[in-house]
Amino acid sequence: MPVLRVVSPDSLAQDEARVNAERVAAEDRQRDESRISSSLVAFIDNQFNTMVRHRDGSSGWSDRLVAALRTFNGQYDSQKMQEIRKFGGSEIYARLTATKCRGATSLLRDVYLNAEKPWGLQATPDPTLPEDMMQAINQLIDAEKATMQQVGMQYEDAEFRQRQLALIQAGKRAAIKRARQEADQSFSKLDDILVEGQFYEALAAILVDLPLFPFACLKGPVVRITPQVTWVNGAAKIINKPQMFWNRVSPFDVWWTPGVSDIRDAAVVERTRVVRSDLNQLLDLPGYNSDAIREVLKWYGQSGYVEGQASTTETPRATMESREDPRMNQSGTIDMLEYHGYVQGSMLRDHGFGADRIPDTERDYFVDAYKIGRYIIKVQLSPSLRKRPPYYVTSFEKVPGTVVGNALPDILYDIQDATNAALRSLVNNMSIASGPQVVINDDRIADNENGDDLYPWKRWHTVTDPLGNNNQEPVRFFQPNSNAQELLGVYEKFTQIADELSSIPRYITGSERTGGAGRTASGLAMLMGNAAKILQTVAANIDNDMIEPAVSELYDLIMLTDTTGMLRGDESIVVLGVNVAMQRETQRQRQLEFLQITANPIDMQITGIRGRATVLRSVSEGIGLPGDDIVPPDEEIEAQMSQGGGPGGAPPAPGGPGAPGGPGAPPAPPGGPAAAPGAPGAPQGPQTNVVGPMGAGKPGPTGPKMPNPAQGPA
Repeated sequence: MPVLRVVSPDSLAQDEARVNAERVAAEDRQRDESRISSSLVAFIDNQFNTMVRHRDGSSGWSDRLVAALRTFNGQYDSQKMQEIRKFGGSEIYARLTATKCRGATSLLRDVYLNAEKPWGLQATPDPTLPEDMMQAINQLIDAEKATMQQVGMQYEDAEFRQRQLALIQAGKRAAIKRARQEADQSFSKLDDILVEGQFYEALAAILVDLPLFPFACLKGPVVRITPQVTWVNGAAKIINKPQMFWNRVSPFDVWWTPGVSDIRDAAVVERTRVVRSDLNQLLDLPGYNSDAIREVLKWYGQSGYVEGQASTTETPRATMESREDPRMNQSGTIDMLEYHGYVQGSMLRDHGFGADRIPDTERDYFVDAYKIGRYIIKVQLSPSLRKRPPYYVTSFEKVPGTVVGNALPDILYDIQDATNAALRSLVNNMSIASGPQVVINDDRIADNENGDDLYPWKRWHTVTDPLGNNNQEPVRFFQPNSNAQELLGVYEKFTQIADELSSIPRYITGSERTGGAGRTASGLAMLMGNAAKILQTVAANIDNDMIEPAVSELYDLIMLTDTTGMLRGDESIVVLGVNVAMQRETQRQRQLEFLQITANPIDMQITGIRGRATVLRSVSEGIGLPGDDIVPPDEEIEAQMSQGGGPGGAPPAPGGPGAPGGPGAPPAPPGGPAAAPGAPGAPQGPQTNVVGPMGAGKPGPTGPKMPNPAQGPA
C-alpha cells in the first residue's frame, strides 16, 4: 500500500534549493572542463596547423615523400604520364632507384642485423674501490706487522708501503674484472628488453626507410600494458604488465616545429590510428581521462574520425600503399594526435595539475598529450630526464642546419629521369624497327582490297590508270633503322653514373656485369668490402642519431625505475655500427693472426692458461663458433689445474703460470716466503681475499647470453 510522504514547506524549499545548487554546480563544472579542454585542444591544434603548413609548403617535404614512394613503386606522376601519353609510345619505368635502395638496405642490414649487436655496454675503466676494501687492506697490513713483531722479525715501512700498493693494485684489477662481468650481465638484460620490445624489428624497418625517404624516424621507448598468460595449477591466469616497445614511425605521420636543426629541440606531433578496441583498453587506466575516452567512443566510435588538417598527401599515399582512401574511412579508424613538447604551466594548472607538480604557472613544462578530435584523453609530464621527445630522426645524406636530409630518390632524381627517357626511347625504337614499314599507293589499290591487313602469302589486287603514272609500285616495303645499340649504351652509361652518385655499385645487388677485379672471387670480395666502407657515413648517422640516444634513454629509465641493481650507474653506452662496417673482417683476421703469434711457450708463460682460454673464446665467437661450448669455463680450468697441475694433468713448469714466483702468483709479503700468511708453519693472518667473490651481489649466470661487443669475453 503506497504511503504519502508529507513534508513541511521549509523542507520542500530546502530540497529544491539543494537540487538546483547541484544542477548549477554540475553545469559550471562541465563548462569549466569544456573551457579548459578547449584551451589545450586549441593550443595543440595551432601547433599542429603551423607544422602542417610548413611541411606542405614550398619549403617543406610532403611532395618529396610522395615522389620518393612513387619512384620506389615505379610510377610516373600524373603530369609526366600525360606528357608521355600525348607523345605516344612506351610507358616503361626503369626502377633504378628502387634497386639502389634495396642494395643500400642490404648493406645496412649486414652491419646492424648480423650476429653481433650494434651497441655495447662498457664498464668504467677506473672503478672506485669501496671503503670496506680499503679498510680490509689496512687491517691486513697491520696484522702482518703484528705477526712479524710476534716472531721477532724486523721490517721496514717502505716494504709495507710497497705491499699496500700491490694489494691496492690487485684490488683494482679485481674490481675492474668484476665491473666487466657485471657490465656483461647488464648488457644481456638490456638486450633482452630491446628484443622483447621489438627494437630490432623497428630498426629493420628503419633501414628500409633510410635510403628511400628524406628521413627515417624511430620512436621509443613507449610503455604499453600487455596481457601475459601464466598457468597456476592448470588454470590460465592473465596478468596485465607494463612493457616498453620501440616502433618505426612513417615519415608521413610525423611533424615537428619548423626551423629547428635538431629533433631534440623540437616539439613533435605524431598522427596514429586507433580503433574502438584500443580505446576500450585505455578505460580506467591510471593517467587516462575515462570520461573523455567515453565521449570519443560515443561520437567517433561508429563512424571513425579523420584529422582533416593532417596533410594533402594522404590520398596519393593511400593509393601507393594499397590502403583505403582516408576520405572514405569505411573501416572506422580514429586519428589520434600525440603532442610532445612544452606547454605553459598556467594551462596545465587549469587542466587539473596541482601546485606540487606545477609550481610556476609562467614556466613551460615538457609534456606528453594525446588528443582525439576535441578531446584530450591523457596529459602527463614527460618522464624523460633529457627533456626531449621520444623520436630519433636521421637521414641517408644529412644536410647541415636541418633535420631533413637527402635520400637516394633525391640524389638520383635527374639520373632516374634520364634513364627513363633512354629506356622509353629504346623500347619505342625496337618496336618500330622490329619489322618493315609499308608504303601503299591507294590510287592503285583495288576497291575491294584492304591495305591495312598484312599476312604471309597475301595477294594484292591493283588497278591501272590509263591516264596516270603506272610506273609507281602499288606497295613498297622499307626497313627503319635500329638505334638499339646506341640507346642501350646511353642507358648503360647512365646506370654507371648512378653507381658513382649513389655509392651503391651494381654488383651489390648481384649484377653479373662486373669487370676488372670483380671477375674473380677474391676481387669481388674486395669490391664488396670497399662498398661497405662507403656507407660508413650512413652508419655514423644511425649510430649518433638513433641507437646511442635510444639506448641511453632506456638506460635512464632503468636507472629511475629498477630496484634490483641491474645497472651500476657508471657504465657507458658504446655504438659499434661504424666499427662493424669498417673493421669486422679486419678484426677477425687480426684475431687469427694474434692466436698464431702467441702460440709459443714464452707467451704462454705470460698469458697463462686462463688468458689463452679468453683468446680462444674471443676468436671462436668472432668467426661464428660457440666459444663457451668449445672452451671450458675458468672455474673448470682452475679445477683441472688444482687436481693435476694443468688441463692436461702436467704440473706447471717452474716460473710458469700458477707456479710460485711465476706470472699470476700473488705478491709475496715482506719477510720472504716463510712469512706469507697461509704458508705451512707460519702464523695465520686475516683472510687476504678483500675483494669478495666475483659477481657477488649480482644474481644470474657467470656469462652473458649474448657477447657484449663493447668488451668481448671477460
